[in-house]
Amino acid sequence: MLLNQRGSARTLSLSSTHFCPMNDKEKPRVLIVDDNPDNLMVAASALAEQGFSLMLARSGAEAIAAADRFMPDAILLDVVMPELDGFETCRRLKNKAQCRDIPVIFLTARNEQEDVLEGFKVGGADFISKPFNREEMLHRVEVHIQRFRLQQQLQKRNEALQEEIELRRKRELQLSISERARVAMRISAGISHHFNNMFQTVLGYSELIEAAAKPDSEIVKQVRRIVAATQKTRQIVNQLANYLGNSNDESADIHLDEVFAEIEVAFAGILPGGVSLTSSISKNCPNLVFNRTDIIQALTNIVMNSVEAMPASGGQINMKASLVHGRNYCRQIENIVVEADYVEIAVVDNGTGMEKAVLDKACEPFFTTAGNFADKNGLGLSVVQGIMHASHGFMSIDSEMGSGTVVRLLFPVSGVA
Repeated sequence: MLLNQRGSARTLSLSSTHFCPMNDKEKPRVLIVDDNPDNLMVAASALAEQGFSLMLARSGAEAIAAADRFMPDAILLDVVMPELDGFETCRRLKNKAQCRDIPVIFLTARNEQEDVLEGFKVGGADFISKPFNREEMLHRVEVHIQRFRLQQQLQKRNEALQEEIELRRKRELQLSISERARVAMRISAGISHHFNNMFQTVLGYSELIEAAAKPDSEIVKQVRRIVAATQKTRQIVNQLANYLGNSNDESADIHLDEVFAEIEVAFAGILPGGVSLTSSISKNCPNLVFNRTDIIQALTNIVMNSVEAMPASGGQINMKASLVHGRNYCRQIENIVVEADYVEIAVVDNGTGMEKAVLDKACEPFFTTAGNFADKNGLGLSVVQGIMHASHGFMSIDSEMGSGTVVRLLFPVSGVA
């Protein structure tokens, strides 16, 4: 039976389910399920006269399949049917996520209390007794459809509200990170200046003592130990200042091919045997507007970590730069969903990789597993993270034992030339 236009009907075979033409997407959609063609005709005629779009099914199996395609606003469901009765059909419909909230109104001549309770237990919304009153059926269907559509509207508004709340939370988190970085920069600038003045005083007096003492004397040896310790401590303080985002250099237009070349030259003479360092830049990757000293410091620290992770047999390290687009690139980085345009610099190695326990602490200040080559202060990756935070960028690390490590630096497009 195919019914749609008000007051009109034409008879088709009821051996299968049929769609009604739907020119108006807002027109209420009702799925009618009954194994009796006469009952199906009576219910369909009444609803068609009121302008409902209808779909008809003559079994529970047909109804379950039809509901997925038709997505009705309400289902009129006969209770007594062969194979799958109305209660079991309803139970299976309610187990499908897309049908769970659709109101199911049972059509039945069985009005025993146990049947009514069973109907509500499987998820039914209402009962209409056979033979049904035409006006009562229309009223009940309209009420349940209005309630269902209102529920859908509220759900969509709640989802939109949750998205807005989550978006604001992410923005506030990003602002919080940026604000902490700005405060850290101001504090670290003062601390760094204060300590460097003290270091310079110690080094100055050390030079005077060494000049006054006899060469190769025990005093000279002790003074040189003091100088070495002071210089090492000054190096740590300066690295901590970088970690907190303190840099005196101005941002400038940076050509990444020049930066990569500088890193390769710096490591050319100190790479262990069998370890190679290469670089590549995608054609569409633009230049960066960034602090040159910071980006070289960051890449140097990452490459040093990669070299330290290489097995005795050697391995490969590759620095890669590309422009990643937000619509195709969405990663969870530092508990923030990054969905924008960024220049990505990835340092990829096929070294030993990191265990999860090590990976979780990799960016903590002073944490180190370094051997002979890498920075034993344990500030390498923490400095990189500090640099990225101060520049409103992001850093992520992916590592797998036996396969290697990928460190990604994401620079916002606002810092792109």
